[in-house]
Amino acid sequence: MQRSLVGSEMCIRDRHYTDYSSETIHKLQKLELMILKDFIAICEENNIEYFIYGGSALGAVRHGGFIPWDDDIDIIMFRKDYEKFKKVALSKSNNKYNFLTSKTKDYFFLFSKIMLKDTIFEEWWVDQVDFDLGIDIDIFVLDKVPDNKLKRFIHVKRCRVLDRLLAMSVIKFKGYPILVQTLANAGHGFLKLFNISRESLFDKTHKLLDKYNDKDCKYVCDISALHHPQIYKISDFKPGKTIMFEDVEVHCPNNLDSILTQIYGDYMKLPPESERYNHITQKIDFGPYED
Repeated sequence: MQRSLVGSEMCIRDRHYTDYSSETIHKLQKLELMILKDFIAICEENNIEYFIYGGSALGAVRHGGFIPWDDDIDIIMFRKDYEKFKKVALSKSNNKYNFLTSKTKDYFFLFSKIMLKDTIFEEWWVDQVDFDLGIDIDIFVLDKVPDNKLKRFIHVKRCRVLDRLLAMSVIKFKGYPILVQTLANAGHGFLKLFNISRESLFDKTHKLLDKYNDKDCKYVCDISALHHPQIYKISDFKPGKTIMFEDVEVHCPNNLDSILTQIYGDYMKLPPESERYNHITQKIDFGPYED
């Protein structure tokens, strides 16, 4: 439940909650848990560090697993571990999963997805891209940012602008407040007019994100967080700990209370129904996993 939409806060639709049947949400969460276990197995085999994150970390603390209405799983990794995982995942001949990254045609997120093949989990923008969407889990990345507040502010803002442009370079927006939609689609038209491609934007974004990763910094940032970039102390994550998520032991940040408070405020309090969110789905198909 780290995000249900695309891009950034400028891309939040008025309706952002799917009221699943109990049968559907149960099946969905069961498959996502299967994906998580397979992901953890790869990490353990290859000595790759990861952390449960966002709504999944909140669910682990507050519910012992999934938030009842949540329809995804969030994982986060430091850039070095993410690149190692990506290399392993992309090198595997896999009949079970697709790994969606910046190398995937039309993919415009700064985070990646491990997607279960032969399933469908369609969001509103799927007809504008050249890749399939299935049931998946999200993998976010932590990049180092400057310790100096002013440098950090400028760096994060630059990264965030590129994050927004990436989405605009691929899709047109619909169903948004009129001003947001007009500005976003004007940006889409500008990028197309001047032939500024998704690939070139990804190159610029990745170079900028990587700028401080070999520096001795105390802070990291999740640029693609839903409402605004989240900046954390590295010591909030390392050394990691463990927590139960449903029936599996997962790695979690060292200072989970600080991270969840930063994201959600009083996170142990259930939000009112009007403030609960998940993905806007057009179609779900469990394929061979229906039973």
